Amino acid sequence: MKLRVGNGCWHARHVLDAAVCLEAGFYTQEGVGVEIVHAKVNPKAIESSRPEGERYDEVGTVLRDMVAFGIDVITDIHVLTPFAERCLGNDQLRIIGGWRNQCIGALVSAPGIKSFADLKGKRIGDWYKGGITTMWYEYQLRKAGLDPNRDVEWKIGYKYGSRRESWKALLAGETDAATVQNPFVPRLLEQGFNKLYDFVEESKPHGRPERVTVARKLFIERNPELIKRYWKATIRGYQFMRIVPENFPFQRYVEAKLRIDNPDESERMRDLRPISVMEGAFHPLDGQLSVEGVWRILEEHEDAGVLSRSITRADVEEVVQQGLVQEAWAEVSQTDEAKRNLERLQPVVERLGY
Repeated sequence: MKLRVGNGCWHARHVLDAAVCLEAGFYTQEGVGVEIVHAKVNPKAIESSRPEGERYDEVGTVLRDMVAFGIDVITDIHVLTPFAERCLGNDQLRIIGGWRNQCIGALVSAPGIKSFADLKGKRIGDWYKGGITTMWYEYQLRKAGLDPNRDVEWKIGYKYGSRRESWKALLAGETDAATVQNPFVPRLLEQGFNKLYDFVEESKPHGRPERVTVARKLFIERNPELIKRYWKATIRGYQFMRIVPENFPFQRYVEAKLRIDNPDESERMRDLRPISVMEGAFHPLDGQLSVEGVWRILEEHEDAGVLSRSITRADVEEVVQQGLVQEAWAEVSQTDEAKRNLERLQPVVERLGY
């Protein structure tokens, strides 16, 4: 059984879980042969990560490039994309399970900025234009009565908007607000910075499934057993990746291999992920996502004007197809390996809230 897994963005992190499963032998053990097709979906996104680059948008490119490159499963698609495609009459993409179920960070602002309204005239750090974070910012600013295009200054780039790097620019006074990964938030609060929004707390109990795993409707119908085996291996990988420090060296090795071969020079030069962010990774331990969580994000996008209000809960029920990942979880959860993993991770879940 063969499967081609690819990424819908451009950077290595978006196929790291697949690479871990491949290197650890999980796919082989579940009877599926996987090829990782890296950085071939929407290659223009590489340019959009740069200041003044084009606004990043997956709509109109993901389905096209899945066909062009023969990709069966994409692990990191913006939850908006299948629904926006549906509005355009391209009703082929289906969400088959979770990928990023949490935004593992908080919006942190400089001392003296205590509300979204206080951001008027201030500098907001964002990685690239038009991504998930951009749309969330724009939604929140409009709610506060601000115009995202005129009332704030955008500082675009990896150093300003990457959640694991943005705290440095904040601390240096180069930005006034940015989303920061949770492990780095306490040091800013100790310096008098403010937490305007905690994504994990605000998204309970449904999580924040910002990016999801998708496949084409016809492929799912023709290959249910292949999809199920993929999910059995992937769930094992999701659990494996959150177990640190035990599995940290292996993950570091896999990530280094991915970056060496990356077509984007900035990816090859980036620091590897620190151990502090690994146990709090956003992958769902059962491979699944919350339909209600999907709907809440879509409501934000409708309010922000980036998704047609014609999308309803009925559309969500049809597009989100989790029967196969649920079958996979029912089997994996009974294994001794999964039981050991969940027992090991229970204190982490209790501490982090997911």
